[in-house]
Amino acid sequence: MTDPVTLLAELIADDIAGNPTKTQSEFNIAQTQTLYQLVQDKFQHDSEVANTLASIEQGSSPELDHLIEHLKSTLQQDAKFAAEAQAIIQNIYPEKFQSLDGMTMTASGHAQVFQTKVENGTAYIGYIHINQPQPLPAPVGIPENLPCSGIELEKFVGRADELKWLHNRLRQENCIAISAIAGMGGVGKTELALQYAIAHQNDYSGGVCWIEAREQNVAAQIVDFATVYLGLNLPNSITELTNQVRWCWQHWNPNQVLVIFNDVADYTKIRPYLPPPNSRFHVLLTTRLRLLKDSERLELNVLHPDAAILLLGLLAGAERVEAEATAAKAICQWLGYLPLGLELIGRYLARKPDLSLAAMLERLQAKRLEQQALKKPKSEADMTAQMGVADAFDLSWRELPSLAQMVGCFLSIFDVVPIPWNLVEECFPNYEEEELEETRDDFLLAFHLLQREDKQAYRLHELIREFFQVKLVELEQPDSLWKAVTLKVAAIAKHNPLLVSEILRKKWLDWQWITDVTQLTALDWGWQVRTASHAWIQGLGALARITFHLRDNDTLPILGVSLNQQYLDQPWGPISYVQTGWNFSPSGAETVVDLPPESQHIFQDDDAARISAWSILSDAGWNHFKSSPLNPQASWAWQRTFEDIVSLSTAQLKGRSLPVQPSYLSLEAAWYAAAHLLKRDPFLITPILLDTLEEPLFRTKPSSLTLRMQHCYKQLGIEIEAARQRGQTHLCLPLSVQNFRQHNWTPDSLLAYAANIYQGAVEGYEQIVKTWFSRLVPKLPLAAIFPVQLVGVVVPPKSGSDKIRAFISFGNHYP
Repeated sequence: MTDPVTLLAELIADDIAGNPTKTQSEFNIAQTQTLYQLVQDKFQHDSEVANTLASIEQGSSPELDHLIEHLKSTLQQDAKFAAEAQAIIQNIYPEKFQSLDGMTMTASGHAQVFQTKVENGTAYIGYIHINQPQPLPAPVGIPENLPCSGIELEKFVGRADELKWLHNRLRQENCIAISAIAGMGGVGKTELALQYAIAHQNDYSGGVCWIEAREQNVAAQIVDFATVYLGLNLPNSITELTNQVRWCWQHWNPNQVLVIFNDVADYTKIRPYLPPPNSRFHVLLTTRLRLLKDSERLELNVLHPDAAILLLGLLAGAERVEAEATAAKAICQWLGYLPLGLELIGRYLARKPDLSLAAMLERLQAKRLEQQALKKPKSEADMTAQMGVADAFDLSWRELPSLAQMVGCFLSIFDVVPIPWNLVEECFPNYEEEELEETRDDFLLAFHLLQREDKQAYRLHELIREFFQVKLVELEQPDSLWKAVTLKVAAIAKHNPLLVSEILRKKWLDWQWITDVTQLTALDWGWQVRTASHAWIQGLGALARITFHLRDNDTLPILGVSLNQQYLDQPWGPISYVQTGWNFSPSGAETVVDLPPESQHIFQDDDAARISAWSILSDAGWNHFKSSPLNPQASWAWQRTFEDIVSLSTAQLKGRSLPVQPSYLSLEAAWYAAAHLLKRDPFLITPILLDTLEEPLFRTKPSSLTLRMQHCYKQLGIEIEAARQRGQTHLCLPLSVQNFRQHNWTPDSLLAYAANIYQGAVEGYEQIVKTWFSRLVPKLPLAAIFPVQLVGVVVPPKSGSDKIRAFISFGNHYP
């Protein structure tokens, strides 16, 4: 009879070589892999055996005998290795073992019969004695290490559908179920997993193993569970932690098992320790990442508003919530229906029975994420969540690269509405479109910090936005949120003023950052106005010279500002007003100052007081006063200054007073101004001596002229300067105009006159666009002009008229 050591070695070699007599199931394949790993680890420093194993993998039969010899020698010298190898072989061929006065094993192939007898922890394989540790007593009940939940079952509301989805997914037959609960921080991923495990604990009699995956030793937790809760005794020969985990999974309770990896921040760090591919293991992950396939992942959203109100009532008291239903709804909305925020606020209110919900809302609006109620106190140690709202979000923040942090902070300056992604692309011109897209998809969306609302439209959750605003202040380093937001919008306006006008039009900045306007001083509001004005000026370029009241060197004067309340005795009052004025005296150190007390009379109905105040203020260099109601929104200063831009530019366009360089249209306006200045007939064509124009033009006050005539006088100055540069002494009309005014209405003369008119109009328009609206050209509604011929009929004027009619069309003929 062959000795038992040889038989065991032959059976091991046959199994490694892939020649087992048993049909290979998933379990047997896993056991064979474990056996192969055991042999590899044992001979890892023996190059001869390593080469033998490699040759066997390539199908070399002669090498099998060499491996058997090495195994026989090692089995005789290392009793622990022999015991581990025998245990695995026994798992693969359980039907070939029978209990006969100990344990008798039979095998086929190279092995025939050998006997192992175990007495008092000592295994006898033939003449080999192997000492094995005594097994621990079998555990009582279902092994589990679930943490305590801070939410009783009746208070766990709004998640019935999610619990059902989890159970159906995890209990699929003939399926190795790995599922994930994904969502933003504070949405209740851990609580959902815990409540599921508690509710369905009896379905997993093989154990419910809870593993904390973030910044903790996953492998050590698995081994600890196996030894403490399952009573497994690890062989001393297995020292490497990964192999210890494999051994634990192989010797786990044979019933259905649920393994929960909580808060997975890096899937690659838990993947080596997942259970083997066996349908009795059911794995559930909770994560902020978008792990696994869509069909394997439950995207956990915030609570429905009704469920949020119900949860708040269960925690703070239903009668209390019903009594202040409006305030309760506002609190839930402010929290964005986030379960963590609702639980913290509910517990806070429960600790303060005398605090009204309205007062709680005011505290939230005033201190926002710094409100004590949103931080987890030591007294609430029974909560499942281990941290407050801001701390929960900070875990994700630390995982973001700098660009993702900047984009998140940028989005936080807008209201909680869907924002088109092209806005981000336009505001980050120094970054490639693909780089921004990857930042959005791989970080902000992947960490559930950003929500996709529609095609190319995204929004932040209310509390995520609050968190990003806190980080915005830290990054920009101003001393307040309102300054940080103003500076961020100013950066946009300097490079793309049209984008800010679109933001204002779509009301993306119409959100309140304070509830009490008196929290800011008049100088604070003035700083916002001046910062916005300065940004517009830089963004608009030359157009700023006609839409802002600037000094001669194109810089802003000193801004004076006051803050007062009106309509104190009215039912809708009081209403706060910001009053401003600009001082053109030599610049001092301060750019924003308090308006002098006399300025209050400027905005009153008392004519005598207003005239007196105007005289005093005018002598001191003050001008351009304005009073407007105060709206404590992020858009207020930008809307106020934008209205001034629109008003002044509209007046210039309506009055046709935008100056243009010398051209036909400029000369025509100048000719009418010269006639007006010298009180002569504008239809005369006699050239005008420049010397007769310059002195009276200098003495004329523009304020005495109509807006349109002011434009004509401005063009007269331009034409006089242009004529001097050309060496001319007279202002002259073009020959075509002279012919027309002398009633030379031949077809050629009329064509030349009409051509001058249209060509001058196009040139003038081009000058206006390039000079004053160059920064706005991309958004101007321009017509596409192709090379064409202007064709038509010019009709001479009637007697006593200087007007002609033209019937024209654009022909598709290239000149």
